[in-house]
Amino acid sequence: MAAGTALLCLYSCTKEKPVVPEPSYTVGTLELLNSYDINITEPSGLSYGPENNTFLIVSDNTNNVYETDLTGNVIRELGFVGSDLEGVTYNPIDDIVAVTDEQEREVIFIDYQSGVELSRHSINIDASTDNKGLEGISFNRNNSAYYIVNEGEPGELVVWNTKFGIISETIMSFADDYSSVFVDNNNSFVWFLSDESRALYKCDYNIDVMEVFDLDISKYEGLVVDTEINRVFMVNDKTATLEIFTIVNN
Repeated sequence: MAAGTALLCLYSCTKEKPVVPEPSYTVGTLELLNSYDINITEPSGLSYGPENNTFLIVSDNTNNVYETDLTGNVIRELGFVGSDLEGVTYNPIDDIVAVTDEQEREVIFIDYQSGVELSRHSINIDASTDNKGLEGISFNRNNSAYYIVNEGEPGELVVWNTKFGIISETIMSFADDYSSVFVDNNNSFVWFLSDESRALYKCDYNIDVMEVFDLDISKYEGLVVDTEINRVFMVNDKTATLEIFTIVNN
């Protein structure tokens, strides 16, 4: 055998195949239980109301805040009207509703009882476009902080409250965009919806992905996860529906 051929054989026979790391997350399954048409155009944010007995929903078409029953029937419309509302959450400690204005990059506090605006707070983060701004918000009662997600460019989770300002910022890259965030206070999980990736992500408090759920369609933009009853609630911006899922234990 020629020396060159021998060297070629030695190289090709001993070269190791690249090791592909196993995913660090599991793939979960959601089963649709119910779908309700709601009389709210382009619903973009979703939150439980007081005692988890109602929902709060914002529309990025009318820029109003609505309270509904648990099947999406409108009970009342809060008096506040915004300009580019995307996210909503209820703070039971102070009995206020917090909403996000995407383009202005503001969190706006509204009195739950009266629907009157209380205050506005600028969230100063670096971002490259007005159309990829503050998209979702969720209140964590364990540390009295708001978890705010920037949709993209960059995708970022901001932890903030009025006492300390921005507490932490985490750049994220596991999804193509981020359309909603929900903090599971009981289990220390943070959940994210991605419209463009058509997926729901369960993360730990370090924002490491633990489980991924594929979604059949896009435009899910509001999220509540209730692990006590094993339910996932989502509103769809395009179809104007409230959809209820159960997490299937594989």
